[in-house]
Amino acid sequence: MNAITQHDELTPYLQAQQHKQLLRFITCGSVDDGKSTLIGRLLYESKVLFEDQFGQLEADSEKLGTQGEELDFALLVDGLAAEREQGITLLTL
Repeated sequence: MNAITQHDELTPYLQAQQHKQLLRFITCGSVDDGKSTLIGRLLYESKVLFEDQFGQLEADSEKLGTQGEELDFALLVDGLAAEREQGITLLTL
């Protein structure tokens, strides 16, 4: 299959996906590969955070964050105290 054929098949597929209300997403990797950070960043970039959630993210990033002065997006999904203290995700579904 050449690049033109792939593109011709990809464009209609992507257009069909634009109208879906639900995105199913899976990520996998080893410890410290950035899975929680990726999902947190996707939540942030898709603008689905409420103001209070963003404010809490800023406060938690300053207090517990592992990214220096930057927002620690992993904190959006790492809700357990032990996860935040250790900087790792312990519970996944």
